Amino acid sequence: MFGLSGKMKRLSDSDIRMNEQAASVAVAVLGQPVEAATRCEQLSTKATQMYPSSGGEVWSKQVPNGTGLPKTFLLAVARTHVYAIQFKEHRGELAAGGVIKAWDRAGFRAHTGNNAMTALGHVPDDRQALMLFLPIDGDASQVEQAIAQQRVAAGGRAPSRPFTFFIGTDAASARVVAALGAQPLNSPGGGPKITIGQNANIRIDPGANITVGGQRLQDLIAHQTPSAPAPMTPPPSTAQRLQELETLRATGAISDDEYGRKRQQIIAEI
Repeated sequence: MFGLSGKMKRLSDSDIRMNEQAASVAVAVLGQPVEAATRCEQLSTKATQMYPSSGGEVWSKQVPNGTGLPKTFLLAVARTHVYAIQFKEHRGELAAGGVIKAWDRAGFRAHTGNNAMTALGHVPDDRQALMLFLPIDGDASQVEQAIAQQRVAAGGRAPSRPFTFFIGTDAASARVVAALGAQPLNSPGGGPKITIGQNANIRIDPGANITVGGQRLQDLIAHQTPSAPAPMTPPPSTAQRLQELETLRATGAISDDEYGRKRQQIIAEI
């Protein structure tokens, strides 16, 4: 599904056939009926996570395997849960693996969206972006896990974070979109209102009163072990920058005008 350059290849007849096989493979793994399933892809397994540092700051940096999911997996929707399942391909057939993650279907959020990478050829037009709001779990940073624990302790629902994946536009993938009730990102109420971009450095003024689950964010950070300064990492690729920019616009963090200006700037730097 990926070429030597890391770009996604167009779906072949064999790929589409394997997408159709995904539901039956998921049934074999889960031992229960599956409403819909298809193969799901990531452009990169890196993801941005929050980390505490000294001085009352919260840093964000990209980490490998930040979602806890492989580059490709089966996304399956059953009656009570949504599953990520390992698989292998053998001579155009799917071979079942184990369950990687399972999320409660009740309240699970998913949105379809624009594909900013299509214009640059990183993603073919037979794919569609699917933003999944994944609950914070053990693959998240300590700060994010502490925030989730405080929210649950206060009687709320564990928060989730949006990650962008890609699925086909074929019939099997369309059934997954329908089963998830995924609406376009720009629909009313779609997406979170705040997002933290790559390498963000947020300073909290001493007098700020920011609480999560009834506890000050500064206190949450103070109880975390300060991390060393983030090591120098290679700059993100053009595809990753465009994907981050698309997420910012979709979640309402930037306006359409800001999105257009920044997108042109990124393309001009190629």
